[in-house]
Amino acid sequence: MEALKNVYDSYIVNILDILILTFLFYKAILIIKGTKAIQIILGILVILALTVIARDVLHLKALTLILNNFWLAAVIIFTVVFQTEIRNFLAQIGGQIWGTGTGIKNRYIQEITEAGESLSLSMTGALIAIENDMGLRNFADTGVALNANISKELLLSIFKNKSAPLHDGAVIINRDKIVAAGCLLPLSNDMNVKIFGTRHRAALGLSEITDAIIIVVSEETGQISVAYKGRLRGNITPQKLAEIIDTNGKVLSSK
Repeated sequence: MEALKNVYDSYIVNILDILILTFLFYKAILIIKGTKAIQIILGILVILALTVIARDVLHLKALTLILNNFWLAAVIIFTVVFQTEIRNFLAQIGGQIWGTGTGIKNRYIQEITEAGESLSLSMTGALIAIENDMGLRNFADTGVALNANISKELLLSIFKNKSAPLHDGAVIINRDKIVAAGCLLPLSNDMNVKIFGTRHRAALGLSEITDAIIIVVSEETGQISVAYKGRLRGNITPQKLAEIIDTNGKVLSSK
């Protein structure tokens, strides 16, 4: 036992330490990849380099004092700046332990893709969010609860009637149920999405804070787009849409 303890203390504990840190850094990089957080981190590195140069190379006392005070408050500043990324990181870690993914059966995937194709051909605007590991209860509560089986006909009836109050909101799907319709989603602040309409901004906004798969059908062009993990991809075919839903969005995140 003593020998095993010595091996653990000398080798295994260090290996575990490295593996856990590597996993945490890897997950953090995946979450912030392609987001504004990358630019913020680069800015932090610049300030760090400036601090070292001002303190140890140029010996600038006033600038060093200001930068030192900045680093004293850095924990609070970083918590505020990265609150979305921190929340996503913790939620995704929890989702991997307890989550089950979309879990949508093939026949329901077909219902969704056929509805998307029909809406695209008729150039009818639509917004559909498919829940993944992270729950969408807060957003579902902003709409009208349905708890109905997924069907092409129901999805078409919600979006094709433009005078209906549920038309402009989002439909939220969880596993084999349409949980709610007419739901409000957060709008993205990404300046590159300003050329798109509110539906696209809402889709991207939800994808930035959850791992949901959000389907958008443009009312102007009929084009199908999908938002997933902070990215918006257009020109999605019904076949590609079925593949995206079936793989819980991993097809998009791998590109």
